[in-house]
Amino acid sequence: MIAFIRSFIHLAPLLLLSACVTLPRPGIDYKAGAVADTLSAAVSVSVLTSDHGMSGNGFLVYRRPDQLHLVILSPFGTTMLEAFAVGDLITLVYPSSSTAYSGPISELPVKGGLQGWSMMRWVMDVDPPGSGVRNGTVERRGKQGEMEKVTFENGLVTAKVAANGDQVYYSGYTVLNGIPLASVIDMRNARNDQIRLVLSEPEINTPLDDAALLPRLAGLTVLPLSAIQGM
Repeated sequence: MIAFIRSFIHLAPLLLLSACVTLPRPGIDYKAGAVADTLSAAVSVSVLTSDHGMSGNGFLVYRRPDQLHLVILSPFGTTMLEAFAVGDLITLVYPSSSTAYSGPISELPVKGGLQGWSMMRWVMDVDPPGSGVRNGTVERRGKQGEMEKVTFENGLVTAKVAANGDQVYYSGYTVLNGIPLASVIDMRNARNDQIRLVLSEPEINTPLDDAALLPRLAGLTVLPLSAIQGM
């Protein structure tokens, strides 16, 4: 599922339904400018690439602007994969083989759905609610320095398309303590790797221990990201 984090972190299972995105309800009531500085949630993840597909459940922990910890569990409840992202660095931990892969996101292999991880920061970097365009699509230069088209509905971002072909769609908005949160995030990168994240039982702006966002590598073999063979 390594098809998702340089361009969620802003966290990141998907069979992208680009034409079937649920937009925010016209009457959704939120506080303009209110954002989630921290997020903890149960998550279901699905990934589809040209040569691989997988799905699983787990949990996600996020701290603005660029720290993420994602855990994917097996059907038996054991940990299949842990992903940690801080800025442009990512660490992928596979407990079953006592192996971790770590390095800059730019070192991720092209195949195996791994490049999807490079989208995460871009995916998680959305405009504060009600701070810009109310409805419509604008073309602009994003915070990562690349051109993008951003679609707004009722003051909330519902889609972004990057110049390189990466796409993300936000739907299923709910409001917690006045803060709108997209419970469904659909991603598709330029290689047509597809990822869907579905969040449930979210908690926002609660204190997070730093340890929850840092990988525990003691006893693991740590290799460069380029050594990964696939998901």
